[in-house]
Amino acid sequence: MNRWKPAITGCLLVWCFAVHLTETALAAEWGKLTGQFIHTGPRKTPEKLEISRDQEICGKFDDLIVDQSLVTGKDGGLANVFVYLRESKLKDSLIHLDYLKMPETVTIQNKGCIFQPHVAGLWVKRQKLQAVNKDLCAHGFQVKAYRNMSLNQLLPPGKELSHQFESGEKLPLRMSCSIHPWQEGWLVALNHPYFATSDDTGRFQIRNLPVGEWEFQLWHEKAGYLAAREDWKRGRLKLKIKPGNNDLGVIKVAPALFTGK
Repeated sequence: MNRWKPAITGCLLVWCFAVHLTETALAAEWGKLTGQFIHTGPRKTPEKLEISRDQEICGKFDDLIVDQSLVTGKDGGLANVFVYLRESKLKDSLIHLDYLKMPETVTIQNKGCIFQPHVAGLWVKRQKLQAVNKDLCAHGFQVKAYRNMSLNQLLPPGKELSHQFESGEKLPLRMSCSIHPWQEGWLVALNHPYFATSDDTGRFQIRNLPVGEWEFQLWHEKAGYLAAREDWKRGRLKLKIKPGNNDLGVIKVAPALFTGK
């Protein structure tokens, strides 16, 4: 029996390789999803937040410590909209190889007594979360998770922590500071790399999506599920991704969507 073992093992390896090639071939074409969110209401200057702790340190950054829950650019571009694929399990063959070049860590800095960046995305399977304290005062770094262990750790000046999520989350996670109540940020932690956040022009793009029928989620910290169009119930939209660019165009977002949050 032993003399047949190498031959059987070789056949299994060939079969597995063939299956992998077949799956990869099915996703041999890729598309890009783009769009631009425009807030149709008047642009407002962000309000300054009350600095109730460590005034001697954080007070030096009062120009940074403002309400970031609704950020719009000069032409009405709506920033910080999360756009991501609603898929909890995705075969490796459906993830473009370019994503393997992503950094191994996603860094959130406590800098100027705020989170920088305010919003971020993370691919759970390949990236760790790194929190760094760049300030001269301590911060209590908190992340409220649903499927994973929540975080609540003291970060003295100059210290950092590294955390590996065990599984992806369906909703963005709130980051906060147990010492400074004005600090807030948001993190999307997913089992795949197909996510984006809109910039201050309202634009976003997700590159190298596998072609086919997919459902995407839109979420904004002040609105929650962002139903920017009538047929996007609970901020969800189904799209057939085709090879090349798939452009949603200008997506007008009415101010009424942000009331009550």
